[in-house]
This record gives sequence, C-alpha cells and structure tokens, in this order.
Amino acid sequence: MSKPEINIEEAELVHIMSRLPEFSGLDGAEIDKIRHEISHGIADVLTKYYIENTRGQKAGWTAKFEQAGISEDDAKSAISCARRLGIEIA
Repeated sequence: MSKPEINIEEAELVHIMSRLPEFSGLDGAEIDKIRHEISHGIADVLTKYYIENTRGQKAGWTAKFEQAGISEDDAKSAISCARRLGIEIA
C-alpha cells in the first residue's frame, strides 16, 4: 500500500499559507496534518480574507497577509486552490 501524497493544489496552498505564523508548521508536515489544517484553519482564514476584501468587513487578515509577504495575487491563488479542493470560500 502506497503512502498518500500531497497534490499540486495542496502543495501550492501550503506554500502560500505557510508564510503566515499561524500555519508556519505546515511546511514539511505530515499529509494528514496538512489536509486537516487546509479544511479547517486555512479554509476559515481564506473565507475571512475573502469577506474582508469583498464586503468590507474588517477582520485584519489583509494586513496579516501583507506583513507575511502574501500579495493579493498570492491570496487569489490560494483561494483558487482551495476551491479546486472543494472548499467553499464565501
């Protein structure tokens, strides 16, 4: 039986989101931990970021992304990856 592997969307999402202190431990983490954090923590953060940038509800995530070096394009890529993984973002 082969060990589960991370797919391209998960890898890209981890690459972007691990710049945030909240998810810095994901780089090199076990696949089960990565998938759990994607479906729970990262999905929640991306939803809050999306709402902040589309509905003007300030949650502070835009500033946190900027401080971590995550550009608007990076954030859009992360949201796209999450959606391709079947995660509903707002």
